[in-house]
Amino acid sequence: MSGYWLERPVALVDKAVVLLSAMLLPCVALADQPVQQLGEVVVVGVTPLPGLGVPLAQMPLNVQVAQADDLVQIHGQSITDLLQRDFQGVNLTQSQGNPWQANLYFHGFTLSPLQGSPSGMSIYFDGVRQNEPFAETMNWDAIPDFAIRNLALIPSSNPLYGLNTLGGALVLTSKSGFTDPGGSFDVSGGSWGRIQADADFGAHGHTLGIYAGVGSDYESGWRDHSSSRVQQGFVRLDWHPDDATAVALSWLGSHGRLFGTQTIPVEWADTPKTAFTWPDYFTDNLNQFTLRGTRELGGGWSLQASAYLRISQSRSFNSNTNDYDEYDPARDGPLGYTANGPFDPDSVGQYYYSGLTPAYDPSNPGATINNVPASNVLGNVHTRGYGSSLQVVDDGQLGSHDNRFTMGVSLDAGSSRFTQYGQPAYFPYDIAWRGDSIGLLPFAFDPMTAADTGTRSYGLYFLDVLALTDAVHVSAGARYDHSRVVVSDLSGDEPNINGRNSFHRFNPSLGVTWALTPTFGAYLNYDEGMRTPTPIELECADPAAPCALPNDFTGDPPLKPVIAHTLDGGLRGTLDDGRLHWNVSPYYSRVTNDILTIYTGGSSRGYFANVPKTVRKGVDLGLGGQLGQLEWQFNYSLVDATYGASFDEQSGDNSSADDDGVIRVRSGNRIPGIPRHMATLAGQYHFTPRWSLGANLRAYSSQYGTGDENNQDVHGPLPGYALLDLDLHWHPVPKLTLFVQVQNVFDRHYFVSGQLGHDVFDTPQRLIDVDGPGTSTQFVAPGAPRAWFAGFQYDFGSGRD
Repeated sequence: MSGYWLERPVALVDKAVVLLSAMLLPCVALADQPVQQLGEVVVVGVTPLPGLGVPLAQMPLNVQVAQADDLVQIHGQSITDLLQRDFQGVNLTQSQGNPWQANLYFHGFTLSPLQGSPSGMSIYFDGVRQNEPFAETMNWDAIPDFAIRNLALIPSSNPLYGLNTLGGALVLTSKSGFTDPGGSFDVSGGSWGRIQADADFGAHGHTLGIYAGVGSDYESGWRDHSSSRVQQGFVRLDWHPDDATAVALSWLGSHGRLFGTQTIPVEWADTPKTAFTWPDYFTDNLNQFTLRGTRELGGGWSLQASAYLRISQSRSFNSNTNDYDEYDPARDGPLGYTANGPFDPDSVGQYYYSGLTPAYDPSNPGATINNVPASNVLGNVHTRGYGSSLQVVDDGQLGSHDNRFTMGVSLDAGSSRFTQYGQPAYFPYDIAWRGDSIGLLPFAFDPMTAADTGTRSYGLYFLDVLALTDAVHVSAGARYDHSRVVVSDLSGDEPNINGRNSFHRFNPSLGVTWALTPTFGAYLNYDEGMRTPTPIELECADPAAPCALPNDFTGDPPLKPVIAHTLDGGLRGTLDDGRLHWNVSPYYSRVTNDILTIYTGGSSRGYFANVPKTVRKGVDLGLGGQLGQLEWQFNYSLVDATYGASFDEQSGDNSSADDDGVIRVRSGNRIPGIPRHMATLAGQYHFTPRWSLGANLRAYSSQYGTGDENNQDVHGPLPGYALLDLDLHWHPVPKLTLFVQVQNVFDRHYFVSGQLGHDVFDTPQRLIDVDGPGTSTQFVAPGAPRAWFAGFQYDFGSGRD
C-alpha cells in the first residue's frame, strides 16, 4: 500500500495497551467512581420508566454516566462522539463516512442506523424506546444533545430494559425548566464548512416550568459526496400542582439529510476522499410526543405512568454496482427478457456483460436497458410507534431492612409501511464522473417491494433491591416479554411474505454489591435478555434468495430469537482521600442464535441467519483523578468477541473461499468490526481559572472486515491506529467560553472499518470494467484527517459562574 501506511501504529498500539494495562491493573472509568464517598450521591434509573433510582454504589454493574456539562464538549455533534471519547468498552465505525451515521459497538454489541446491522442494544429518551421498530436501527440525528440532562450507559443484558437489550442500554434524560433554568447559546464552525449552532432556555414558577431548545448542524463532509444537515427541536412543559404530583409533556422533532459515501478498495487508499459510487443519501423526519406523570401515594409508595406517540418517515437512495456474470443458457435457463427489450424490474441488481447481443456498451448504455452495470434503489419507511408504561414503586422496608421494590407493565407497538423502487443505471465512461450512478429510466411506477409490518411487544417486570446490611445490597428482578411481528404484502405479487411470528420468554436478573470498606467495593451480577427478529430479518433469511440491502422482501424460513446470558463482576473504589478512583470490571456474555448479516454480493446483497453461538468477554479498566491543576483519566478495554460454534457461510470475495464461494467459520474466530484492545488517555490542565488545555489520546488495535468471518482472507485484518485531539478553552468573562479544537493533530491516515467486496472499477483509470467481473478485494472506510473547529458558548440567566 506504498508509503501511505508507513506510519501506521498497529504494532505499537497492541504492545502499548497491553503494557499500560499491566502497569495500571487496578483502574476504573471516571463515570464509575463511587462518588457518594465524596458527599454526593449519584442515582441511576434502572427501569425504562423514570421513577426508581438506585445509588451508583448499589448497582451491581459498571454503569458509566455523563452530565449536561460533559455533552457541551461535543458542540452539537452526535452523542456517539462523547461515548467513544470518554466511555469504556466503546468503539465506532463509519462505513458511510458520515459523522451522524456511526455504528456504535459496546462490548462487541452493535447499535447502528444502517438497516441490516445486527442490533444488540436499546436506547431510551425520557423512558421512550428510540430503536426504530422496523429494523431496530438508531437514527443518531434524532437525539438533541443540548436537551440531555443525564446519560447512563448500563452494561449487560438487563431484562428490565426489554427486547433487544443484549449488550446494554443507553438511557437519556432530558432537561426541564426546573432542573435547568436560564439558557445558553452555542456557535461553532471550522473544517469542511461546518457551521453549528444551538440555543436553549428554561424557566419555572411555583408550579409550572418550561424548557425549549433548537439546534442546527451543517457540514460539507471531508469525503466527496458526504454532506450532512441536521435540525432539531425540543420543548418540555412541567406541572407540579403539589409536592406529591409531577406531570411532564414534551415534543421532540428532528430533520436530517445525510449523504454518505461507501467504502473504497484498499488499493485506493492514497485518495481517501474519493467516493466509490454516488449518490447515497438518507433523510429522516421524526415527531415524538411524550406524556409522563408521577404521584406520591404516601407510605413510601409512588406511581409512575407514561404514554408516547412517535411518527417517523425515512427515505433512502442507494447507488449500487450490479453483479457481473457470463450468461450460460444451460446453467441459467432462459432469460425473462430480451437483451434490448423493454426494461424488466426483476433485472435490477443483475447484469451480464457477455453472452447477450448486443453486449453492454458504456458509450451507449441505453441500447441494452437490461444489461447495465448499475442500479439505483429508492426506499421509503413510514412508521407510527406508540406505547405506554405503568409502574409502582415502594421505597420502604422489608422487615428491618431498607428495600426498594418496583413492578411495571409496558406496551411498545409500531406499524411501518415499506416500499422500495428500482431503476437501471450506468456509470459514465469519464474519469471525473466514473462513479455517478445515472438512471436510464424513471423509477418504476410499481415498487419492487411493498409491505406493511407491525410489531407489538408486551412486558411485565419487577425489581427488588434489598439492603441485607448497610454494606451488602441484593437486587433480584425479571421480565416476561411477549412480542408479535406481522408482515403483509401490499403489492399482491408476493403473498408468500404474509405471516405472523410470535416470541415470548421469561428473563431473570440477580446481582449483589458489597462495600467492603467505605472506599472499596465489589459486585457480581447475572442477566438474561432476548432479541426478536425484525421484519427485515424475517423476510430476508434464505441463502438461496439473498436480498438487496436495504431489503427487498421474500418469503423465507423463520428465524429464532436471540438469547444472551451475561455475567458481570468487578471491583471499584477510591484512594488518596477520594482524589483517585479506579475500577476493574470483567464480563462474559454467551449469545445463542445470534442473528448476523451474511453478505453474498459485495456490499449490496445478503441474507440473515442464526449463528449457533457467539461469545463476548473482556474487562474494562480505569484509573483517574485530580493532581493539583490536572484532571486525568486512563481507560483500557479488552473486548474478545468471537464465534462460539463452527458454521459455513457464503463469502465469495474471501480469498479462502472454495469454488462455491463458501468459507468455514470456526469457533474462536473473531467477529469483524471489533478491535480487541482499546485505550484512552485524557487530561485537562487548568493554567488559571480562565485558561485550560485538554488532550485526548485514543488507540485501537486491529480488526477484521466484514466477509472475513473466518479470519483467513489474504488481506488480513485492518491495522490499528492512534489519534490525538487537543482543545483550548478561555473564559474572558464568567459566562462566556471561547474554544478551539484540533482533531487528529498528527493527521494520521487510518481505517475505521472494512469489508470484502468486488471492485468493478479495477481498470488503470478506475473506470467500469466492461470485459470482466472485476476484482475481489478489501474495501475500507478511511478515517477523518486533521481538522480544526472554533466557537463560543454564552450562558445567560442560569446563575453559573
